Amino acid sequence: MKKNKTILSVLFSLLAFPLCAGEVELRSHDALYAMKQVRQQGQNWSMLERADGVLRYKFRNTCEGWAVEHHSAMHMDYENNQQAQMTWSYASWESHDGKRLRFRSRMKRNGVINENHKGEARIESDKSVAIYAEPNGRREVMPSGVLFPTSHLLYSLKQAQAGETVFSTPYFDGSGEVADYDVDTVMTRYKGKPLLQVEDQKLEKLPAWDMQLAFHLPQSQSSVAEMEISARYRLDGVSTRLIQDYGDFVLEGKLVELTYMDEPVCD
Repeated sequence: MKKNKTILSVLFSLLAFPLCAGEVELRSHDALYAMKQVRQQGQNWSMLERADGVLRYKFRNTCEGWAVEHHSAMHMDYENNQQAQMTWSYASWESHDGKRLRFRSRMKRNGVINENHKGEARIESDKSVAIYAEPNGRREVMPSGVLFPTSHLLYSLKQAQAGETVFSTPYFDGSGEVADYDVDTVMTRYKGKPLLQVEDQKLEKLPAWDMQLAFHLPQSQSSVAEMEISARYRLDGVSTRLIQDYGDFVLEGKLVELTYMDEPVCD
């Protein structure tokens, strides 16, 4: 389940240029997704027989950046009557210019911490570097053109609006052992029936795209991705559908709760 840390953080993730009226404006919101394992034709055999749980996501605009928190809790049933309780928490703050990222993540299996990461990444004119407080002393140089999570989401929606539906970028979120990935992105305009209400929350009718992401290790010559995800994103940054493909099993997320939050008043 290590790969899911990067997958989840991506799901709730630009180049540094101002937004224009009528373009992408991400809204502050709280969302809850019901997660479950789904079977897909051609899926590889897996020791995992059943998985379900929840993913809670919070996105906030602040006057100088974007704050993200999310927590997932999954119950996993394996063959031979083996079970596991997996929890993962991730929090980040990313500057509006896309040049600074503070991050922390923690994964637990049956209450025992498996991974713990905390640090800060900066994109400078000469180089981009991530410095970790946990593990202490870890330092990673990131490739030119790297995007942080919310910047990647904004960039993807802007590209889709401009008709550029296939593109690749380096990506970093600080969530796991792999420092950065090369991400291939495909954006397909969603033409089905829009989701206009979740419980008591009404949703404005907005354009939406099905985003497909394939994560490759840097400089990898393999055409097979380390992991793949897809999400249906509205123009306001709310994802109404999630698919997480780990190769040997697939998780689907259904949006079951949504609340838009007040935006900050900034000078």
